[in-house]
Amino acid sequence: MPLPGVGVSPARGRVIKMRDRALENVLQTALNNGSNVWVVGDVHGYFSTLKALVERLSLVENDYVVMLGDLIDRGPESASIVNFVRTVENVHSIRGNHEQMMTEGFDNTEFFKSLSMEARIWYHNGGKNTESSYIAIYGNDDGALERASEDAEWMRGLPTEIVLDEWRLVHGGYDQNLDVDEQSDSMHMHARNQFFCSRHAIDPKRTILFGHSVTFKHLHKDDSKAGEIWESDVKLDDGRSMAIGVDTCIYHECRDSDSSVILPRVLTAYNIQTGK
Repeated sequence: MPLPGVGVSPARGRVIKMRDRALENVLQTALNNGSNVWVVGDVHGYFSTLKALVERLSLVENDYVVMLGDLIDRGPESASIVNFVRTVENVHSIRGNHEQMMTEGFDNTEFFKSLSMEARIWYHNGGKNTESSYIAIYGNDDGALERASEDAEWMRGLPTEIVLDEWRLVHGGYDQNLDVDEQSDSMHMHARNQFFCSRHAIDPKRTILFGHSVTFKHLHKDDSKAGEIWESDVKLDDGRSMAIGVDTCIYHECRDSDSSVILPRVLTAYNIQTGK
């Protein structure tokens, strides 16, 4: 039988941790007591930006930060971000598709599994930069491999969603045609159109806060809104938006439609206590 807070993957018949009930209880208690819970979009290896953002949050005791996954790849400091999230007590993360790519493509004897499709997919989607970040900190020997192996194992244990009284936190999203409580890790990490194009509230009681889909590209579909969060115009009974996208994209190198202006690169934190 599955353990509490643990789901079974029917495809592989193995136990996968989809929920962390203890963490959910901690976060809900913090909200009930008036503390702040900040939810941060995809950071993709930009640790200096994350540190600057966290400083601006002016955290106090019993405040929390929850990362929506995709801590790694593309930017230059993935290893530092993973270390930060693993070692700072009031910072937590769910698993994104890039953490999933690392767990599937990583080999603890050579970093990337030789010639495997999983390794090539990860390598070409920012894994090369992640490898470089481990070597920069832990050395080009067994040190980098050992630490990356530990971190990959940690990533395997991350939940793929967090469910609170009025919020769901997820990296990708949900399939609008399925029961919101009966969806796979893969859907949580990868969902796009089948999620945010829904014309009905996928969870009538909870706003879904998500990353993964760059807001100006996939959601607003408007370069002039680069750096802005997205809020669904589908409303819950209490008037809140069905979903809010916060991947305002820190890593892109895009220009606007006439190629004259470099679009802003932004990392966003959303306070689910205050809506700030």
